[in-house]
Amino acid sequence: MAKVLSVEIGCSTIKLVEMDLHQKKPRIYKCVEAKTPEGAVRDGYINPEKAEALKEEIRAALKENKIRTRRVLFTVFSGKIISREVTLPVIKEHQIGAMIESNVSEYFPIELDDYKIAHSLIQTYRDGENAGRHKVLVMAVENALIAGYEKLAADLGLYIADIDYTGNSVIQATKKNAGAEAIMVVKAERENALITILQQGVMMMQRTVNYQTGYADDGELPEWEEINHVLTGTATRVIDFFASNNESKTIEQIYLIGEGSRTDDLMKLMQEQTGISCRMLEYVRGTVIGRQAESAKTNLFAAAIGAGISSVGIDVEKEKERHETNYVSACILMLVFFAVLAAALLSMALIPYNSALAEQSSLQRKQEQIEPARAVHDQYVGLTDFIAQIRYGRRLTEHSNDGIIDFLTELEEKMPSELEMVDFSSDDSQCVMTMRVEEKETAAGIIKTLRGFESLESVTVESIVEEETEDSGDVLKDRETTVSFTVTCVYYVDTPVAPVASSTAAEAATEAAAE
Repeated sequence: MAKVLSVEIGCSTIKLVEMDLHQKKPRIYKCVEAKTPEGAVRDGYINPEKAEALKEEIRAALKENKIRTRRVLFTVFSGKIISREVTLPVIKEHQIGAMIESNVSEYFPIELDDYKIAHSLIQTYRDGENAGRHKVLVMAVENALIAGYEKLAADLGLYIADIDYTGNSVIQATKKNAGAEAIMVVKAERENALITILQQGVMMMQRTVNYQTGYADDGELPEWEEINHVLTGTATRVIDFFASNNESKTIEQIYLIGEGSRTDDLMKLMQEQTGISCRMLEYVRGTVIGRQAESAKTNLFAAAIGAGISSVGIDVEKEKERHETNYVSACILMLVFFAVLAAALLSMALIPYNSALAEQSSLQRKQEQIEPARAVHDQYVGLTDFIAQIRYGRRLTEHSNDGIIDFLTELEEKMPSELEMVDFSSDDSQCVMTMRVEEKETAAGIIKTLRGFESLESVTVESIVEEETEDSGDVLKDRETTVSFTVTCVYYVDTPVAPVASSTAAEAATEAAAE
């Protein structure tokens, strides 16, 4: 799989994530933090005077952690990136870019020559009066901002795969957490913050919070205590606005990511002021955490991971240019190869004609000898294809809930005897279990064991509660307290792949060889 180095450069820290790029279930190989040189980045823009120090800091981090991936993907958070949600008429998805390009002057009152335009499809309406129409997030990014990252990549000897907008990165990292009830994701940074509301994987609202009051003049960033209060008040107003426009929808959970989630100060204040359960993002669903990234805090690296899952294509042309350059070099090499080949063929023409004729006669005799075996081979190939189709049809009849058998088997084999199952519910794709044990250490061990189950794709801890026990016949009555916790386990489903007929594959290979 193609790896990428996904990088988020904040004003105080640099996040580097080595991962698979744009895969259905990407693996996270390494998560590394480095310190941003003071003044090197402000509101997403790289300071040319500090670019050398920034380059050396990143280079040292890559060398120390033995990261050799050469393709880089930046995710950028800036208050100067202009974004707007638009609803497009009923058109095919591949026509969205052309329509945005033709109407971009209506979206942004700016000098378009100074900006690069990108877009991200939020959703396509399936029913109602907007059925078939597309809701799209359109972004305008200043060329000067992009140029800073292109130069940084070049100085590091890296190739740009793309530049992503952090608003999209956050959506990609958290959309699988949003079910029937809406969630709010708060990315808190030293300069500004991003508040996103999602439901069923679709972005409902996104707001940038700028609490940088006066630091641009004196060079001082606001303190976290001030940031937390400003951010909590803004989040409360966003929640009220969302509720007033969506009476049937409620926000059931707030997730915190970014620098502001390093401590639980913002989490406690947010939960107290909003009355909504608030916690740090513990896991990006749909990803696989490698051994060297297990200790990393997902809440700090979420945006970089989200960019690697799917980026908006702000600077994807750089990747295309590199491929085109490689294509030109390959064409030159191919011309040289064919010139040498032609010379070789001409020299082979000097072989006596009679020898070539004798060889042709010998090959014809061999063909006649093996011709009877062809009918047997064709029959064998036909039976093999028939059996493969039957097996594929059988796989299609399997129900995704069949995976619960494997899960229950692992549960019985690997769970400790002191575990008490309080509640268990399951559907086609996941189960929810409430369990009770004596100690938090035991609960942590159970959660770690569940995450190693081969039958599970992911395990999310929904709640952990320590409670007093009563001497009423409870199996744990000898202890003063017990620990109850609830986990959501998503079953691993192996999707069957339709078989390719052996005869079809053979014909394709023959045609390719003939060409």
